[in-house]
Amino acid sequence: MKRIILFIAITAMCAACNNSGDTSTTTFNTKDSVSKTEETKLTLGIKIDPVCEMEQDTSWTEYTVYKGDTVKFCSDVCKGVFMKNPDKYASKLH
Repeated sequence: MKRIILFIAITAMCAACNNSGDTSTTTFNTKDSVSKTEETKLTLGIKIDPVCEMEQDTSWTEYTVYKGDTVKFCSDVCKGVFMKNPDKYASKLH
């Protein structure tokens, strides 16, 4: 039961991270659309939170060093998710 509650809390936090105050609604119909958006951000050099894929903000204070790279996070929740399985998100770092 605790795991379910934790999962819901993390999901809600990550969803909140993705809502950057933009009131327009964007709907992705396929997983490919999301990965193409992520690829575009990486190609343009836009740094993102590797967990929730929110664009990096100068106010972020959560970070860790992973394989010599400083990785910044929008929240301690996303940092915790990353720390549990960093290899899963490593492809989003470059």
